[in-house]
Formats: sequence, structure tokens, C-alpha cells
Amino acid sequence: MSTNRRRPLTPVAAAAGILLLAGCDGERSRPLALATGTTAGVYYPLGGALASRWTRDLPGLVVKAEVSAGSVTNLIQVAKGESDIGFGQADAVADAFRGTGRFPEPLPLAVLGRIYPNIVHLLSVEGRDVRSVADLRGKRVSLGPPGSGNEVTARNVLRAVGIAEDEFRVRQMNYSQSINGLKDGTVDAVFLAAGLGVSSVVELGLTRDLVLVPFTPEEIAAVETANAAYQGIEVPPGVYRGVDVPTLAPSLWNILFVHRDLPADLAKRLTASVLAGREEFRSVTRNADFIRIESLGDIGNLPLHPGARAFYEEARARGGEAPGSLP
Repeated sequence: MSTNRRRPLTPVAAAAGILLLAGCDGERSRPLALATGTTAGVYYPLGGALASRWTRDLPGLVVKAEVSAGSVTNLIQVAKGESDIGFGQADAVADAFRGTGRFPEPLPLAVLGRIYPNIVHLLSVEGRDVRSVADLRGKRVSLGPPGSGNEVTARNVLRAVGIAEDEFRVRQMNYSQSINGLKDGTVDAVFLAAGLGVSSVVELGLTRDLVLVPFTPEEIAAVETANAAYQGIEVPPGVYRGVDVPTLAPSLWNILFVHRDLPADLAKRLTASVLAGREEFRSVTRNADFIRIESLGDIGNLPLHPGARAFYEEARARGGEAPGSLP
């Protein structure tokens, strides 16, 4: 997996380069870049599995997964041609298409599909006196690194439940720094938007007395009302050590997106490979269970790439199954 940055391409040049790459062995030295997230989340390992599957399934194509700061950074990089494919949380993706929030103007993107839902984990440990969302007032709270979807989500949730930023002490740390901060006492609570069973939270529960702070039904309703990208979900007992009862939390889907100028045939083949590789991806993360034809193309008002749309229409005509061989 690579962290190297490439010189930005204009959208037209990027699309032309992708066409050459997809059809000409001589262009293999120019791999496609998949912008993922930090190494402590789900985007990075799942992105590595996706990149490997795409490289195998699409002759002449090489895909590399890259570490990034997360959703906001990924959206900007794909729009500029600095990356070719990206992961993003639905709230940040919707902002990017509308030109709202962190994005001063709409970005030229299109969706391949939604992959799995993120749980908005509000984490603490015993001894920090954080047992409810209201207890965040006066505490040191990590919202996630600047440029991440995690930060966007944390701010959206806090705004919806009526906790102003001047009521707590903001910390902006990545996943690993946040978890370490809970361990060493430099933060009291952490927002971590990630797939169910994310390894960093599992590990925290094994080494500390984990507190997964529950949201009340009223708080979930406020979050859902403020932003249609969210919905309440129960984290089942047993996923994390010390979490022994169903725990209510906000959730939102993760989206796989590309530049809108990506050639339709390439978008179709990439999307087909995601569904075909579902069983393989389960060995990387339990969140691959959510990769199903019924949900992949269910993206609400977000613009679906024409190539992805063509794949979903054909797959549904076959009864919702992945193709035996890629188109």
C-alpha cells in the first residue's frame, strides 16, 4: 500500500490516462490510487483488499491503496485528480456534492456504491466520568483529525444534540492518537466513526475498562432530524469487551466514489468486482457482510455513476447475483 502523492491531473487528462491504463499494457506503470484512511480504521485494510481484487479482476489495471486523513481529504483528492477512487462517509460525500460544509463549491464526483455503515462510537474508559452524551461538557474530547470525515461526523452529532463547541475542550487527533489518549489520560472521550468491530476499539476493550457511551432515543431522533444521512443502530453485546448490553448509537453509510469523468466501462467493471469479491473481503472485515446488491446502489439523492448504474440494472435482472465473469 502506498502513501506517495502523485502530481494532480486535470479531469480530462485523468480520464484519458485511465482509459489508456485499462487497455494498454504499456501504461501499467501508472497505477490508480484508492484513497482510504488511517491504518487504525476499516478503510485501510478493506481498501487494500479492494485494490488487490481490482488488480486481479481487471487485466491491465493496477490499483494501489493509499493512507489518507479520511473522507474530506479523499473527496478533494479525487475531485482534483490526485487520487482516482475514494472512501467517504455519507455526510461528507453529500456536502461535497452540494458544495456545503467543508466544501465551498460542488465537486465533480459520482458514486460507485455504498459499502458498509459506520457506527459513531463515542468512547471513554472507566474513571473519566463520561457515561452519557451530556457528560461531555467540560471534558477533553477528540473529534478526529482535521480533514477527516470523523471530524465532520462528530461536529454534526454534537450540533444536533445541542452541545456547543465552547462547552468542551476540543482535541483533533487521529484514531491511534485518540485511543492512546484514552489510555494515558490526555483525553476523556473520543468520537470514532468506523465499522462495527473496528480493531482499535476491540484492542482498547482488551487493555482498559471500555465505556461505549449510549445515545438516548431522543438524542438519536435529534441527529436523524438534523441530517438524513444518519440513522440509529444498536451495537450488539459481545462485539467489544465490557459492552454487555445493546447500545444505541448513530450510524451512517460509507460511500465508494470516483471522478464523474471516469469512463463508464471502467466504473462498471470496478463496481462488479466489489460485489464479486464480497466473500474474500469477509476475511479482512466483518463489515463486508453489508456488501449486497440490495444496498450497494441504494444511495438516496447522491449521483450514481452511469457505469455503476448499468451494472446494478444488469445484476438485478440476473436476480441480484454477481456475474460469473466480469463484463
